[in-house]
Amino acid sequence: MKLFDRDGNGSEEITAAVGIISNGITFDKWRPLLHLGVRDVVAIVGREPVEALARFYNRYEVPDDEFPQQAVVPLRYLQQAVAFFTWLKLIPTLDAQHGDAGRAKNLGENEKGLTALQEFKDEENILRLAYEATDALVEALDREAFPFWIESPKYRQREGLLIRSKEEFDNYYIIGSHRLFVTLVPIIREVQGATVAPVLGKYLAPILSGEDSDTFTLMKATAARAVALLTMQKAVERLPVEVIPEGIVQVQQSQPVKSRLRAEQSARASVAASLGADATRALEYLQQLVAQLDADGEEVDTSITGPIVHSKGMSF
Repeated sequence: MKLFDRDGNGSEEITAAVGIISNGITFDKWRPLLHLGVRDVVAIVGREPVEALARFYNRYEVPDDEFPQQAVVPLRYLQQAVAFFTWLKLIPTLDAQHGDAGRAKNLGENEKGLTALQEFKDEENILRLAYEATDALVEALDREAFPFWIESPKYRQREGLLIRSKEEFDNYYIIGSHRLFVTLVPIIREVQGATVAPVLGKYLAPILSGEDSDTFTLMKATAARAVALLTMQKAVERLPVEVIPEGIVQVQQSQPVKSRLRAEQSARASVAASLGADATRALEYLQQLVAQLDADGEEVDTSITGPIVHSKGMSF
C-alpha cells in the first residue's frame, strides 16, 4: 500500500510528516523500509483502516461517500506514525558508510558525533513520537466513527465488553491513551471472561444490554473497575515498557543498563502488586453486591467510588 510519493514528492512528504528532519533527505533510502513502518502501525490498529486510508491517499475509484473530508486528519496521523516508525529503523545507520570492506563512520574536521547516551535518548524520543502519532490516529478514528474503522475486526473486538472505549477506561483508571486502549482490548476480554464474568453470573447479560436500575449501574461500575485494575496489572507484567505511556511505570533513563533493568523490574512488580490489591478489593465488593441481590429483601448500597488517578508512576 502506498502512503507517500503519489506524485513523485516523497522526500517533501516525509519531511512534512516528521517535521524535525532535514529537508535534504533522499526518498530512495526510505522507500525500501516504509512497508516495515506500515507493519508497525497495522500491528496496533489492524490492516483495514490503514488500507482504507491508503486508498483515500491514492484517490482510487471509490465512492465519494466512503471518505468524508474528515478523513484527511487520520491520514496525516497515519503518515506521521509510519514515517516515525520507519525513521527509527533508518536513523541508527544513516550516518554510517556501508561498503565491501564493512561499515565505517567518517566525521569531518569540525564535526562531533553524538555520545551513546545522546543517541539512545534521540531514538527513545522518536519511538515516543511514533506512538503518540498512532495515539492521535486512533483518537481521530474513534471520534469520527468512520465505517472502515468501526466495522473492522480490530474495533469489533470491543463488542460484549464492560469497557468499550478509552474514555470509559479512564473512569476507573486513567491511562490517557487511545492507542494503549486498543492494545489492552485482548487483555480486557481475557480478564472479563476469566475473572469478572463468573462473579457476575446471570447478571452480566442484562448489564451489557443496558438494563436500567441503580443496582445494575453500581454492579457495572464495580465490575468495570475490577476489569480495569486487573487489566493494568497484567499489562504492567506483560507489555514492553515502551508500549506503556510514561507515568504508569517510570524509571530513570540515566542509569547504567543493568541498574535500569533492575529498577524497571522492581517498579513493575510494585505497581502490579498495588493494582492487584485494589482489584481484589473491587472483586470482593462485587461478590457482596451479587450476594445481596440474590438475597430476597436485602437492599444494596448504590454509592459509587471515583476513579483512581495515578501520579507520575514510580521512579527508582
